[in-house]
Amino acid sequence: MTTVDHEPERQFLDITEGSRGLAKLLHTSLRRLSDGVAGDDLQEMARDILAGHTDLRQIAASDAYGSHLLDRFHHFREWEQSLDPEERERMGVQTAETSGRLDEDQ
Repeated sequence: MTTVDHEPERQFLDITEGSRGLAKLLHTSLRRLSDGVAGDDLQEMARDILAGHTDLRQIAASDAYGSHLLDRFHHFREWEQSLDPEERERMGVQTAETSGRLDEDQ
């Protein structure tokens, strides 16, 4: 009989330094990637991670996905740099608050 994992984000606690909130956000982001929002390559990568076939550290070091992640990271950095400083600060505070609330809910 198969058991259902009610805390699938648990696998990310090491990479989030024990923060359940950040692990939950990471899991949610990978779920979105596995739905194909960023293209086929990252969809496959996210599905492999969520299925436990690999982990983020292995992915980051791989030739197969490393360039895709780096490309997306550069796009993110360009977007982030285009924000005015107040908006960037507001988003940082909001992210920290969301992560903190998720930690408290655990």
